[in-house]
Amino acid sequence: MNSFAFSSIFTSILSFGLAFFVIYKNYKSTLNRSWFFVSFLMGVWSLGLWGVVVSSTYIEALFFQYILDLSAVFIPLSFFKFSINLLKINDKKRKQFVIFSILSCLIALMSFTSLFKKGMAPLLEYNFNFWINPGSLYPVFPLYFSLLMFYSFYLIIVNFKNFNGAERSQIRYILIAGIIGFLGGATNFFPQVIKIYPVGNYFVILYIVSVAYAILKHRLMGIRTIASKVYTYILASTFVFIVFYSIVSIEEKYLSGIFSSISLTINVLVAVLFSNAFIFILEKIQKSSDQIFFKGRTPQKILKELSLRLSSSINIDKLMSILSHEFKKILATEDIDVFLFQKDTVSKSGKEKYAFVSILNNKGKIVSSNIISETVLNNKAALVRDEAEKRGEAKLVEQLDKLKAKIVAPLIMRDKVIGLILLGGKISDDAYTQEDIEFLEIISSQAAVAIENARLYKEVDDFSKTLQQKVDEQTQELKDKAEHMKKLMEMRSEFLDITSHQLRTPVSVIKGVLSMMQEGSIPENKKAEFLNAAMDKSIKLGEIINDILRASEMDSDKFTMNVRAVDLNEILEKIKSDKMKTSLVRNVVLTFNFTKEPLPPVMTDEKYIEQAIVNLINNAFQYTPEGTITVTTSADKDFVTIRVADTGIGIPDKDRKKMFQKFGRAENAKEAFTDGSGLGLFIIKQIVDANPGSKIEIEKTEVGKGTTFALTLPVARGTV
Repeated sequence: MNSFAFSSIFTSILSFGLAFFVIYKNYKSTLNRSWFFVSFLMGVWSLGLWGVVVSSTYIEALFFQYILDLSAVFIPLSFFKFSINLLKINDKKRKQFVIFSILSCLIALMSFTSLFKKGMAPLLEYNFNFWINPGSLYPVFPLYFSLLMFYSFYLIIVNFKNFNGAERSQIRYILIAGIIGFLGGATNFFPQVIKIYPVGNYFVILYIVSVAYAILKHRLMGIRTIASKVYTYILASTFVFIVFYSIVSIEEKYLSGIFSSISLTINVLVAVLFSNAFIFILEKIQKSSDQIFFKGRTPQKILKELSLRLSSSINIDKLMSILSHEFKKILATEDIDVFLFQKDTVSKSGKEKYAFVSILNNKGKIVSSNIISETVLNNKAALVRDEAEKRGEAKLVEQLDKLKAKIVAPLIMRDKVIGLILLGGKISDDAYTQEDIEFLEIISSQAAVAIENARLYKEVDDFSKTLQQKVDEQTQELKDKAEHMKKLMEMRSEFLDITSHQLRTPVSVIKGVLSMMQEGSIPENKKAEFLNAAMDKSIKLGEIINDILRASEMDSDKFTMNVRAVDLNEILEKIKSDKMKTSLVRNVVLTFNFTKEPLPPVMTDEKYIEQAIVNLINNAFQYTPEGTITVTTSADKDFVTIRVADTGIGIPDKDRKKMFQKFGRAENAKEAFTDGSGLGLFIIKQIVDANPGSKIEIEKTEVGKGTTFALTLPVARGTV
């Protein structure tokens, strides 16, 4: 047998083995069935190749060629079917599959005609006993074979991005397997088409290696567990056979057969030694199986590691992440969700209802009346969809299908169901085994403890945060009240200082003048002067009292203004007339620069806006011992601005913030004008705040050079 024939028969045997191995694992799986046909046809094709090149007669070679041709025609079709099943696009490509099936059948029928092959002939230059002699239409076959395989590769590559994780790895290795099988197998067309040796046939076996790697490493078609068992059984059986055969051979040759008295005596001792050796060897085999198929992670080790991870976490989100990751990795499940018990509503009868609420994938609730809830709570055991279907529980199956759940396992804590774990189907489309269910139940019981601990920790943590928040709020409230009280005390002190000075001084002057007049101690020529002084102080006293009353009125929540369209021009002319008289008795030049065009009406209260403007000008008079005061107006389509600029003492930067506060006065103002109340700017600020769209600000100020205040009012709509 030449090397080509040997590689063909070896590939055939392995292909048949892989085909039956896959279908034995799960014949119900469409993915497993479709791969069975791919691998089986590859086995038949390789068997046909072997038969052709080793046949001793023409009839024998022709028989194997028919086997080869028929299997080769359907290989690309079966690979296409497997690809669309793997990519989960079977429904979309159903029509294409039908078309390709018809074409494959036509080519298969054509393979029996002379148009496909003229016959068989030796190919001595390659040491082949026989090889096909192609007919005129034979090139149609390799063309069809190549196009359909390339189309399958194209579908895999295009849809590759739609998958991730284990599925992505599975698809990658299937693509590699397909390309290797195609490139290697396609070279078998070379001798009859382009007269080149089919060297690629030696590499076809690598497609089995690639698929096997996908099975073992990435759980393709879900047969890693059974592969592990087969591996263990084969090695254990081999060990027993070798030991048994060796003992029998030795006893037959040297001890007069296995039934001699000495052989029987030795066999008893050997049996004792063998039983101990077998246990040791079996442990080694199982350990190597775990290393190969499970990366050294035995079921016991997996449970131990997972239990430690679950018990070490007290964060509910982290627990959910661990459960999701581990179940997907260990059981190869596509989807997982966790529902936790939650009190829901109170019925008319007063009985408390409940619901299981999804906390992993936001799938909503499973309410108390749902048959899933009732079944799990009654049985307190894992609920398997396939078993429910066998029992004819249609309603239960319907509800499970709505949630895409294949298994529902209860999370039980102190004999109470605190939640549910829902597992979707397996990536391989396999059913869950009894081992899977037992593993799920063990982990569920441990997960229940971990989840309950995490929930209790969260409740304590939330309570602690709430308590701390309450303490912080109360502390802040006390701080705010203390700060408010401090400000009130400061205002009280300022008020007492102002009233003690500004009320007492005028009263003292008036009282002194009246006393002197009563005593007759004022010269006749001075009486008018003293009376004028008393009158000035009485007027000042009235202004202070009015300011205090207005400030008190405006500092209450009940203060409102009658805002309407007001003509500022008349108000400003009146103020100009009054204040020009005041400037005559002071060493100050007062100038009014009004716009050429009349100002548009503004939205304000006529009574209060006049007071605000007067207060600004009075403030300028008080703190401008000599120099100029300029009142300027300007307007645009939205606002009217009144500026009062003086060349007085100015405001220090550190005092600017308190200028509009009650009793707020700059330090240099207290020295320059002792009779100030600190209420003038406060009253202006209150008026502005009660007037929507208004604004008062210190535009600029400099100590010793003066200050400019700007009062802005909104233009009445429809008047510009």
